Amino acid sequence: MENKAVQMLEAAGYVPPRESWTPVDEALYGVKELFKVPEDKAEELRFNAVKYSFSRWYSNSEWYHRYCDEFDVDPGEIKTPSDIPKIPLISHRFFKTYLEGADFARWLDQIYIGEVKQLTLTRSNPTLDDVIDAFGDTGILATYSSGTSGRFSFIPKDRLTFIRSQYSLGKEGISEILGHWYDPEAYAYLLGPNPSKTNMWVGKVVTLMDKVYRDTQYAFDKKITTQIVRVSLGDIQGLTEKIMATIIQLMNSMGNMIPKVINWLEERERSGDKVFLAEAPFILQSVVSKLEKEGRAFDFGERGAVITGGGWKTHEDEKIPMKEFRESVERVLGIPEENHVDLYTMVESNWHGIQCPEGHYLHLPPSIVYPMVLDESMKPVGYGETGRFAFIDPLANSYPGCIITGDMVKLHERCPVCDRVGPVLEPEVRRATGEEIRGCAEEMRRLIDDEAPDLVHDLICAPDRSRMPLMLLLRED
Repeated sequence: MENKAVQMLEAAGYVPPRESWTPVDEALYGVKELFKVPEDKAEELRFNAVKYSFSRWYSNSEWYHRYCDEFDVDPGEIKTPSDIPKIPLISHRFFKTYLEGADFARWLDQIYIGEVKQLTLTRSNPTLDDVIDAFGDTGILATYSSGTSGRFSFIPKDRLTFIRSQYSLGKEGISEILGHWYDPEAYAYLLGPNPSKTNMWVGKVVTLMDKVYRDTQYAFDKKITTQIVRVSLGDIQGLTEKIMATIIQLMNSMGNMIPKVINWLEERERSGDKVFLAEAPFILQSVVSKLEKEGRAFDFGERGAVITGGGWKTHEDEKIPMKEFRESVERVLGIPEENHVDLYTMVESNWHGIQCPEGHYLHLPPSIVYPMVLDESMKPVGYGETGRFAFIDPLANSYPGCIITGDMVKLHERCPVCDRVGPVLEPEVRRATGEEIRGCAEEMRRLIDDEAPDLVHDLICAPDRSRMPLMLLLRED
């Protein structure tokens, strides 16, 4: 099954020509199995990839070069794997320091590593979505995620960065963790947005779905813009958006969504099909709860598999433990717990943490990410300690992938349960004190609970009024 999954990923265009590979590509594409590569080989591949990418970021990003100079660190300082923690890290907050209008385009241009073709902006004061579309026309994805404040994190991803991310997800999850189950003839239901209709990372990250399964359905098949996300989070500006907010309050797509998912499950069961369910866990939990209330159940057994993403980071009164959630899915859908894992990803990264079926620890691919846990003074601590999560992601080709996140984690050198190679995070990841809540589950919950029909998309967006310094290079200390 592993070869079949890899073949599907290659056919989907997620592997660049072999002659163009850099040390980064060797660390990703040149490894047969990411979670079984020998430890010494993984360290060698990762060091070469990190050193290559750091040199590229330093040499091609003027602002990051200046930032590194503040710490007296340049690529020549990185001589051995033990030197990797010297690489200057950037707070995730930096990617929220955009301005509005045409200045947003200039801000993205400065962050982006590489040449941006001439942008076509038809308005003198373009909206965020106008700029996102203009960058898209040049082949650059301005991907984003948001927090409860409505302030977005923007990451410009070129094609190479994006296909690396897609291959990483497919190889980690489809080929390895669920490789025993994978079948390209399976039917998939994405419990989230259609990737082709949004640049929000919760949608874009699973673009590969319709490339590696026979048929993929989407729970949310409307265009999602930054304006829609902002209004759904309560950030309303001007009369037009007040009208939009009123419409959103009157509409609720959840009531129609859950029956559609159940009808799809009924059809798949009648046909004896394999099914794959992915993304927002609260949608799946709503499906399970409705079926339980109606005294109904399915028996997909080994024909079913689930990858949820994001967990619950808010609405704590509705949160249930992950194990209890998996048990309810097995009880109602018949999908065994070993075919149900959770995914940890974020817009700032291109690797993905995915749970092992044995112990549900989040495995980090050892040849393509350098993880760290930081104490309160932002200094690295050892394995087994709880602290703020940071990482160096050499897969990032179009921006510096050395990030301090807003998450609190506990990192282990090896999985306590399974024999896969590489470090793992404990399953429960929480937001650090003082950090706004964000993530796949929260974004989708607000959108699904409150989203309006297509006519909302015809309303004109009033630009964001906030102002933040362009070059505010925030380090957590």
